[in-house]
Parts: sequence; structure tokens; C-alpha cells
Amino acid sequence: MHMPYRFLLIIALLLCVSGYATAAGAPAAPPDDEARQILQQVSEAYDAGDFDKARELLQPLAEKNNPYATFALGLMAAQGQGGPHDLRAAESWWQKSAEAGNPQAQFNLGLMYFRGDLGEEDMPRARALWASAAEAGHPDALYGLGILLLNGVGGPQDVVTGLRAFEAAATAGHPLAEYELGQAYIEGQGVKKDLKKGRDLLQRAADKGMPEAKAALEALGPEEARPAKAQQKRSAQKPKPKPAEPPPPAEPQRPAINWGVLPQ
Repeated sequence: MHMPYRFLLIIALLLCVSGYATAAGAPAAPPDDEARQILQQVSEAYDAGDFDKARELLQPLAEKNNPYATFALGLMAAQGQGGPHDLRAAESWWQKSAEAGNPQAQFNLGLMYFRGDLGEEDMPRARALWASAAEAGHPDALYGLGILLLNGVGGPQDVVTGLRAFEAAATAGHPLAEYELGQAYIEGQGVKKDLKKGRDLLQRAADKGMPEAKAALEALGPEEARPAKAQQKRSAQKPKPKPAEPPPPAEPQRPAINWGVLPQ
């Protein structure tokens, strides 16, 4: 999934106007009425392509450590809008926004360190920032954190917590998380094998247009790829005795597969 700095600024600002923000267990303070009005003006200027005006409006708010303004200035610096392309400036602005509890800034900043955009990769910092954003329910951060945890990148391997992160991301509709988790259930990697649950997750990812998920469904074969409704109809026609309760699943083992690919 490609979700780096090209998070639309107009969307980000509209989110902040509606009170978007909570991370690391503490909500960021919502903008006051004056700040809301200014941010709305910024959105209008940005949408019109007037980046100089947008920067001019954002600067006073950013100097007061408004987390939405610092995030927006970081985004504009990273994309070279209204000024030079400056990742160091973007890092500085996003750091302020992240410290104020903005999960989108935490995710973007972590992505910078993961990709080594500033020169060298810093996986421990990426992992810590994504963990903070994940606490706010940020889907991309949950997915990325899951990958790092499952592969032991940036810290010790933690299969249980990594799979929980995947579960949360999949619940939020993240297609890569749905795909990876679906494969885990199909293959019994770190979880008890569950073909139905795995197939359902793969179908959700396939419905979002993910070709790998479609291919995985086809590889399951006609019986396992049968739609859930057809399976229920067949079961109703030929009732079977209720099986005995299965034993509790064993402790998750170290995965033997590559748990996905992070954003590029």
C-alpha cells in the first residue's frame, strides 16, 4: 500500500476542523473557533493551489504549536508546496505535531524513518511512532506495526501483538491487513487454522481490488472458494452432527513466512 506523504492536505484539514485527533492515550486539544476559521481558510487556499497563502495562514498557528498546522506545514515541506522540498523541515514540523498527539503525523514521521528518507533507516523510532499512532486506531500504522512486530524489526519479535495489530487494521478495512491475516488463517501461521475465516478475509481484500487476494482465493479450489451463503445452504440441506469442541490452540509459533510488505 502506498500511503506516504501524499495524504491529501485538504482532507487532513477538514478532519482537524471536525475535531480529528487522539493518540498515545491522550487526545490532542481541538482547535478553538478562531483556529477552525483559519484552518478552513487554509483548506480553501490549498484547494485553489495558493500554497503561499496557505503557508502564510498556517505559520502563526504553527508557532503556537497547533498540531494541525504543524502537520500541514510538514506535509507542504515534504511535497515542496509553497517553498522548497525540505524533508528536514518536514521532520521538524511533524515531530511537533506528533508530540501533540496527531496520529497522522506519527505515521508519516515513522514512515520517514522506516524508509530512510533522511539518510539512514531508524526502525526502532519507526516502530515506536507507529505504536503511538496505532493506539489511536490509525489503520496504516496498525498494519505497519504488525509487520514490524511479526518480523522482529526495530525490536523483539511479538507474534501475538503483531497479529492483534493486523486484526485491528483488518477490522478498519485495511486491505493488506485483510490479505495477510487471511493467509495466516489459511496456513495456520501464528493462529489456529481457520479456512472459513481466512477465506472471508481474503474475499474482503479481493473486493477492494487486491489481485493477490483474488489469486489466493482461486488457489483455494472450488470447495473452499464456495461463497459463504452457498455453504450455509448446503449445510441446511444436509445437517451434520455438532463436532466436539476442539482443544485450545497452542501458543503461537514463530512464523515461517514473510509477513507482508511495508509501504514504499
